[in-house]
Amino acid sequence: MAATIAIPYSRLAADYDATIGIPFFRQTRESFERLVRKYGISFRSAADIGCGTGLFARHLNVSRGIPVFAVDLSEPMLQIAARNCCGTNVVLLRQDIRSLRLPQRVDLITSNFDTLNHLVGDRDLARTFRAVCENLNPRGYFIFDMVMLCGLLASAHQYVRQFYSSSRIVTQDVRWEPMRSLLSIVVSIRARNAPRVIAEVHRERAYSPAEIGSALQEAGFVLRGIHDAVTLDLVTTCPPRIVVVARKKSERG
Repeated sequence: MAATIAIPYSRLAADYDATIGIPFFRQTRESFERLVRKYGISFRSAADIGCGTGLFARHLNVSRGIPVFAVDLSEPMLQIAARNCCGTNVVLLRQDIRSLRLPQRVDLITSNFDTLNHLVGDRDLARTFRAVCENLNPRGYFIFDMVMLCGLLASAHQYVRQFYSSSRIVTQDVRWEPMRSLLSIVVSIRARNAPRVIAEVHRERAYSPAEIGSALQEAGFVLRGIHDAVTLDLVTTCPPRIVVVARKKSERG
């Protein structure tokens, strides 16, 4: 049966937390707290860019009692985030992170779960890093994850993952285009008791460590550490996903 094609995140938003979002949020929360302790990071304000359904932004607010900006481009995802962040001091903003403009500078900006991999244009990553830097206070921190050209991507040009909720099955069919460093991800959403399939096509780009490091330096960051997203060990090889801790230079450089 042919699938009905939908705009990215327009239909996935409603099932995101129950299938993909909550398990990844729990892993991200644990990794973040360990890295904050490791680097002695303190902050009185924060923003989560590519916030999705707002789970991590809510955690930043509730765990620290600080104001948090949650930024995303998808209106359906922000609608879910509004419910998840109800009653908190989280301000939702619909923006393109390449031209991020917060109401005020913050001490910490985070970006989780492939957000930066969605930047597929040649200068998109550098442009976003500059925007992040401009919205941070001097010596503020930027903590983000990214998918790398390793693991499954290094050994196969296609693989499939499935996620389940009580009522839905979400399937990710990931195809790798090595000549362009691009990922094409067909997300299929199907109710357990119905054959009808809704599909969304997502595009991501895998960046090399050199590209990430160069964009950070150009934007005005000092790299503090690159960690394996699973073990949080400092990277010595090439894990499938990394977590990067960077700090903005002082205004004097």
